[in-house]
Amino acid sequence: MAAERQLTELEGAVLTEIAFRGCDTAYKVRRAFQLSLNVHWQGSAGAVSPAIRRLKAAGLIAAAPHPSRAGQLLSPTVAGRAALERWATSIEATTSLGLDPFRLRSVVWDFLSPAKRRAFFVKLHEASMADLPAFRARVQADPVGRRQTELAIAVIEGRLAWLKARRDDGN
Repeated sequence: MAAERQLTELEGAVLTEIAFRGCDTAYKVRRAFQLSLNVHWQGSAGAVSPAIRRLKAAGLIAAAPHPSRAGQLLSPTVAGRAALERWATSIEATTSLGLDPFRLRSVVWDFLSPAKRRAFFVKLHEASMADLPAFRARVQADPVGRRQTELAIAVIEGRLAWLKARRDDGN
């Protein structure tokens, strides 16, 4: 019955790191989260070990002694790969807008004074533009994460287009 459990977003991300990115130890998985360009995932690095314990307890990842040092080598089980595939192909979860700090905060922007809003939008535009080079460089450097990086770029470009439209219409 463990194969039928629904993965959380964190568990799906952890399993993805183990299954497809060569992160075969808890340290490597935590490090991948720490190095993420997404601050949400960077902040989740401390939640990796508990997620790995849950995945092991559920029979979704196997752990074997590391051949050359203390620790364990992690690998997805058959049930883990099946759970990962169900997680990755869930239409409802995939099309959900999920937590988006930009969208969540945007409601408050309408209540800023016009001058503060304009100044904030300029800073937001500059910060978004500054993020693009790191993401564009990562498309070339990370073939496993290419799709995620391409989509991140599209989100940033969409936000920039939204900001431009607000600037152009004075709102």
